[in-house]
Amino acid sequence: MEKLHLFVRAFALLLSIVTGFFGGLIPHRADRFYTEEEIERFTAVSEAAYPDGMIIAIGGKFDSDDTFRPILERSLAHVNKEHPHMLFVPTAGYDEYAENDGIITRFAAAGCATDVLLVSKETAQAAAEKFAWADIVYATGGSLKFLTENWAEKGVFEAADAALKRGAVLMGFSSGAMCWADKGWDDTEPETFRIIHHGPFVGMGPGFAYYDCAGLLPFCLTPHYDSIGWRSYTYEAEKADYPSVCIENGAALVYEGGRYSVLSDAKTPTRSVFLFWPARGIKFVNLRQDASLAAVVDGEIRSGRANG
Repeated sequence: MEKLHLFVRAFALLLSIVTGFFGGLIPHRADRFYTEEEIERFTAVSEAAYPDGMIIAIGGKFDSDDTFRPILERSLAHVNKEHPHMLFVPTAGYDEYAENDGIITRFAAAGCATDVLLVSKETAQAAAEKFAWADIVYATGGSLKFLTENWAEKGVFEAADAALKRGAVLMGFSSGAMCWADKGWDDTEPETFRIIHHGPFVGMGPGFAYYDCAGLLPFCLTPHYDSIGWRSYTYEAEKADYPSVCIENGAALVYEGGRYSVLSDAKTPTRSVFLFWPARGIKFVNLRQDASLAAVVDGEIRSGRANG
């Protein structure tokens, strides 16, 4: 019975990817869920949180020079310096990296001074100093569990908050995107029987779990949302008591000064970002159509926290 239930769920998720049946193809304006007064008030709260900072959360892909260029240019335009400082943080990759990593070389070629922070091998003071030096921070994908354990131990969450407040750009893909949010949902637990990423779409795979992250964006963030295994987060998002943002491979959510927008890989221009907030009846809303709704939800959550 459990297997049949999972197969039915997997089929529904496959249908949502292939046909867009649940894909948020119908535009949803913010005023469907909020009053005009709420939209204005909550958007102002979102804008006031980090008025000078920027976060680029990448679901996946953007893996060539040409497709990554819009993200590179967007980050450099925000920093607006002749020779920005770019810090590469491969914590989620267990602090292993190649010196000729494509991300490092792309920023170096664009005129950035670059450095690397191996959090698990550095002191908390060294981590804080390198974050304070950086104009742009790029966190890699990998194990969100390893990242959160080491970042909590070395005070990196606080360093990231300070960097965003002074106007830095924080970015990354997969775990390197989830790490900036309230929570991430990653497959780093022991194997279990679940919906998996490939056919037959039900089988054994690493278990998913929630991890508390930096809390700079007030969402649970999930990447790779065009994969059925990751899209199974839908069933979590629809019942959660917090908002969720789900980012497909080939899409990125951009937060800049409290405003939200969506970028797409040129190879997959229809890939997008989806918003869930059960308390407001928001389900599968495609933020490509109106990313301003994310700012309203952002401001609502921040307002609630400020009020108790």
